[in-house]
Amino acid sequence: MRRKLLEILRCPLCRGQLRLMGEQTCDPRGVQEGELACRACQRHYPVVQGVPRLMLQDGLVPKSRSGFTYQWKKRQFGRAERRTVMYGYEIGKFMDWFVGEFTPGLSGCADGAWLLDAGCGSGEKASELARRFPQHQVVAIDQSNAIARAAWENRDLPNLYFVQANVWYPPFAEHSLQFAMSIGVLHHTPDTLRAFRAVGALVAPGGDFMTWLYPLPEEDSFWAGLYRQRDCHFLRLGHRLPHWLTIALCHLYVTALFPLVLRFLKAQYLVNKDRFPIYPDRPSLASLYRSAVFLSFDNVMPPHQFRHGRREVAAWYRAQGFGAVNDAYPGFFHAVRAMAAP
Repeated sequence: MRRKLLEILRCPLCRGQLRLMGEQTCDPRGVQEGELACRACQRHYPVVQGVPRLMLQDGLVPKSRSGFTYQWKKRQFGRAERRTVMYGYEIGKFMDWFVGEFTPGLSGCADGAWLLDAGCGSGEKASELARRFPQHQVVAIDQSNAIARAAWENRDLPNLYFVQANVWYPPFAEHSLQFAMSIGVLHHTPDTLRAFRAVGALVAPGGDFMTWLYPLPEEDSFWAGLYRQRDCHFLRLGHRLPHWLTIALCHLYVTALFPLVLRFLKAQYLVNKDRFPIYPDRPSLASLYRSAVFLSFDNVMPPHQFRHGRREVAAWYRAQGFGAVNDAYPGFFHAVRAMAAP
């Protein structure tokens, strides 16, 4: 943990400032082992393997946390898709499209702005963001225990920080962020709106807040198909099974229905290839199979999977003081917080 992170890091319980205390194990990359203490409430938090652990249990769903830890570690250790691919799309292409669509204001703001990835998973998008904006500071949070590996894999990026935390209680100063994104995360908590408000409150006036949330089935045919998989084929029981059994069933499901899966994926590719230029040009059958299994597990495993429509989410943004919402792409939302009155 580099000490610069203390500029915005706060106690998740009371929002008090944090300080390093006692003996610390440090190297050129910062504090690797140590302890943080809140100046206000005196609560202590460990720093382990270079990652501040600022977890509060309220709002955490143990099965969700263990499931995503299982999923991201499989990915990190090469037992899922290739690391350059996630859910079938190429991460580099996705971030090229994403930066052009949702971050136009970042190139013009002063150097040293703080950017947040709320729910970073195995860390690839946060890493891409840090590489594309070396003049800014990027911090990524996640509840899973895979975050230590993500921090280690990105240890040479001087502007990227990782914190283990709960999106209901993101441990940062209010209005300290110029940009916040949360892609496919908030709807996995027991209360999507509460998570949305918690992350949105961190965005400064004039700052950007981008989310991706599960759309309603009538808004996106791709997700309508996946909802049938979760609700009908798996009977919403994926989270009740041991994780190894859930992923084994996903392998069986994709194997048994592979011709139908390929037809479904091809149809979606033809519909979206011009709007979303993010897919590999000629993916192999093996690559498509791995992506289908990974996506299936991600779809059926979480205990919570709330779905929200455009009008509902746009109202959330307005209530939080954000301006016009870009919702041109199903599930994607982006808006800028209004500037404070002079």
